[in-house]
Amino acid sequence: MNSIKTKLIAIYAVVVLIVLTVSGTVMLLNMRNLEIGRTEEQLRERARAIHNEVILQYDRDQFINAALWPILMGQSEYDVQGMIMSDIGTPIAPETFITPILRIADPALTSAIAGEEGFSVGRTGTNLAGITQQWISFAMPIESNGEAFIIYTRINTHFMDEALAQVAFTLVIMVLVSIVLTLILWFFLANTLTAPIINLTRHAKAIASGDFSREIAITSKDELGQLAYDFNHMAKELSSSLISITREKNKSEAILQNTSHGVLAYDAQGALTHANNASMELLTNVNLQLYSLYDILDFLGIDPKEAKDLKPEEIRETTYQDCDFFIQACVTAYTSSLGEVDGYVIVLQDVSRQMKLDIMRKEFVANVSHELRTPLTSIRTYTETLLDGAIEDAQTAHSFLEVIAEEANRMSLLVSDLLELSRIDSKHAALEMDVVDLLALLRLAVRQSQFLAATKNQKVEITAKPTPCFIVANSSRINQVISNILSNSVKYSPENTTIHVTLETTKNQYRVSIQDQGMGIPQESIDRIFERFYRVDKARARAMGGTGLGLAIVKEIMEEHGGNVHATSQMGKGTTMVLHFNKYQE
Repeated sequence: MNSIKTKLIAIYAVVVLIVLTVSGTVMLLNMRNLEIGRTEEQLRERARAIHNEVILQYDRDQFINAALWPILMGQSEYDVQGMIMSDIGTPIAPETFITPILRIADPALTSAIAGEEGFSVGRTGTNLAGITQQWISFAMPIESNGEAFIIYTRINTHFMDEALAQVAFTLVIMVLVSIVLTLILWFFLANTLTAPIINLTRHAKAIASGDFSREIAITSKDELGQLAYDFNHMAKELSSSLISITREKNKSEAILQNTSHGVLAYDAQGALTHANNASMELLTNVNLQLYSLYDILDFLGIDPKEAKDLKPEEIRETTYQDCDFFIQACVTAYTSSLGEVDGYVIVLQDVSRQMKLDIMRKEFVANVSHELRTPLTSIRTYTETLLDGAIEDAQTAHSFLEVIAEEANRMSLLVSDLLELSRIDSKHAALEMDVVDLLALLRLAVRQSQFLAATKNQKVEITAKPTPCFIVANSSRINQVISNILSNSVKYSPENTTIHVTLETTKNQYRVSIQDQGMGIPQESIDRIFERFYRVDKARARAMGGTGLGLAIVKEIMEEHGGNVHATSQMGKGTTMVLHFNKYQE
């Protein structure tokens, strides 16, 4: 009974069955009542005929032999039977009914004995053969010649039962035929009702599975046809809305997945509903699927109770630090259309670079202050000493003035290097580039460093093929790079050593290696020697007059030229600085 067509047919068949059954029953009852009324009148007429033809024509002794009894009794089994009884209900005539086999126990007879006409239906009694049957009977009390009699007439109900049974059988056949015809007609009628509904159901399932291409054929202009039209219109609108929503969802998803900020979304119960790729990359040591909202807030350093009480326009911020890694986290709540909190959004931003730059800025300011304070302290001390009278001693004054000049020169070099770094950082003035010969620049820098190397009995040797090596560069800046490295090599190498300069060619680059025989650099300091003001041995570097900015300038200039620089070193065996230059492509 899952089909609406089956239900419609079954309901209508039951309705037809009930209507026909009730109608047939009422008809049978009416026919029975009519038949009973007709029979009662027939029995009454027969009783009157006995009264007129027998009792009024004969004396009591002659009732039994009245010649009219055969005519009054009839010959058929179902004809009316009539008899004359005494006032106590004993048969007197005709002779046929004066027999002990005949047993009559009838309310109609009881009423007649009491002096009233009686009529009964369906009472049992025996016939002349002693067989018990059901009867319709009528009893009428009379008086004749001062004597009371009862005229009793009856008829067997068999004739009425047969007639009613025949009618009932006919009604049953009619009901069955009507139901069959009704089922056939309703089968076709139900098809006209259910076929469009089945079609609608099929298309609804297709739409539920995402297929909006189907369209229902409209075959009528009735309510079902209008429903099909509205369904097609709804499908088109739904398809358009779904496409729009999908487009917006994909756009939002693409933005969230490709943004550098991590985004975490949680529902009102604190369960994770969304996490983009950036959030997983930022929180690599956290299994986001196992962390609820309150766990992740506690991990980031935000009080979960404060976050729970957030209003939509409020934001809580914190910065999470893991070694040199910094994450700025902002949490806010979002609400539904009813103003109730639907969930929370956490935005994560990697601020490691900004924090490191801030730390470097602070260190840079501190280093500059320290580097300037040391020579300024010396200048002020010697100046105060001279003012206190040491200027009178020419030899002492001359010695102090040399120290002041040396410290002033040192400050001048420091300021010059700072201005150079500032120019590189600001990138306000672009370098004038030209095609230059790297080998010629190397030879020039080596010649310039020979004087400083000679003071320590050192040699600077260059190994390269005697062919031009063209690069696009600013020659003075590249000369500055090579000279700075050679100067460091001379300063930090012992006397009577050799500094090797090698120029090699690869497919797309030139590789310049400058190797000294100094004390070397510890492995933990290799990656930091290009930082500003970083010194491996601060005391020794200051004693040699270094500002701590030379290698930082080298790195910046190389990056300006699209190249790079790195160092390799072994303690006690020296350091090799390697420069990479891009070849000039004609």
